[in-house]
Amino acid sequence: MSKRMLFILGMMALLLVGFSSVTAQDNEPISIIFMHHSTGLGVIQGGHLRGAFTDLGYAFWDHGYNDEGLVDPAGEYLGINWDVPGDNTDPDGWYEIFQQPFTDPPTNTFSHMLQQDVIIFKSCFPTSDIIDEEMFAAYQRYYLTIRDVMDQYPDKLFIAWSTPPLVPNSTTLENAARARRWSAYLTSAEYLEGHPNVFVFDFFSLLADEDGFLRTEYRPDDEWDSHPNDLANGMVGPILVAFVDEAARNFVPGEPSVQPQLVQPETVTTAPLAAVMPGDMLADFELDASQLVDRWWTYGDADVAIGALELVTPGVDSEHALHITFSSPPQQYGNFGMGFEPLQDWSSASGISFHWKTNQPDMLVNVYIAIADPEHHDDSTPFAAEMTPPVGDWEPVTLLWEDFVKPDWMGDEGLDVFDPAYVRDISFGFGDWEKSLEAELWIDEIRLVSAE
Repeated sequence: MSKRMLFILGMMALLLVGFSSVTAQDNEPISIIFMHHSTGLGVIQGGHLRGAFTDLGYAFWDHGYNDEGLVDPAGEYLGINWDVPGDNTDPDGWYEIFQQPFTDPPTNTFSHMLQQDVIIFKSCFPTSDIIDEEMFAAYQRYYLTIRDVMDQYPDKLFIAWSTPPLVPNSTTLENAARARRWSAYLTSAEYLEGHPNVFVFDFFSLLADEDGFLRTEYRPDDEWDSHPNDLANGMVGPILVAFVDEAARNFVPGEPSVQPQLVQPETVTTAPLAAVMPGDMLADFELDASQLVDRWWTYGDADVAIGALELVTPGVDSEHALHITFSSPPQQYGNFGMGFEPLQDWSSASGISFHWKTNQPDMLVNVYIAIADPEHHDDSTPFAAEMTPPVGDWEPVTLLWEDFVKPDWMGDEGLDVFDPAYVRDISFGFGDWEKSLEAELWIDEIRLVSAE
């Protein structure tokens, strides 16, 4: 673990002393809503926000595009949305939202947001292309009006974000300079002083280079894409958590507030690697259910149904194991897995082992390990080992690195050599070309092994 990460974690632990009056009821956790689009989702996932906020005692909710809607603190998509007008989170969109009347029960986006204690909202990267002074002045008018509305709710803590910078192909030097000025304005005393419940997280300054572009090491491989990459999201996550935690714990309605200072990231050019040794446990599932959702993901084709990942009792030689249900029609596939940030170095091991079982005879499951490109960590190639899990009783499995091969469907794309020094994730894939599947699967005690 880096010195910077140890410092951030230490700072967050110190901030646990005391408790803010932000929370509306005694013994209730402080509730956070994060309103975002794709860039925000990247920080949630790559920065492990849900688990970090849960560990600090917060209830962290988020809301993305309307078709994604609201996600609860356990990471469950609830299938409802707050009808964000036009799905617009640009400055003019936030102006419209903050002009909505407050209703109880809530009947609009703004009223739903006000059900939470801490309200975090942001615009996505296209808003950093500020094409002229007229647009800059419009941004100022929008956010001054928004600030006037926030002043009317002094017991709520609002945290706006400065906008994320763009890659050079998506803006100009002049427009990027205006984006930097916009970040400076939002974080200035001119905007913040005398408004104790208004805070600004300076996302732009964490990611921008000296010209106001997205820094090279934080760009994805697509030179036209301004979404910050995994390295950026992993860097921002703990800094944001520390910022929000300090703001919430020091906030007292009606009293002067101090903007938390951002922990500046170290300059890095590649993602660090976390070395894992033979015998080390990768997942034993002796954790909180909210952490399970934060660490594990699911994905399926359009007609694949995947149940919630859950912890069940008993495990192999422990209290818990992972359980999942799924169904898939012919030629439809799905998988579930655990990602690693930073990438993990498994080169000192010879393979992995785990225990598993199912209720479906003769079902083929692909165990995938995704290997990142050593030069471009955002690119990765899956390597697979196909197996049939046992029915009824737990069975141990050991897979050596030579058991993992590049799938035929990858063709000539991606890496050709399995290199366990750059592991991005491990996952389990299901589906059949000819028949439907409906099954349950249990997994426990995933660890690295040595062939010696």
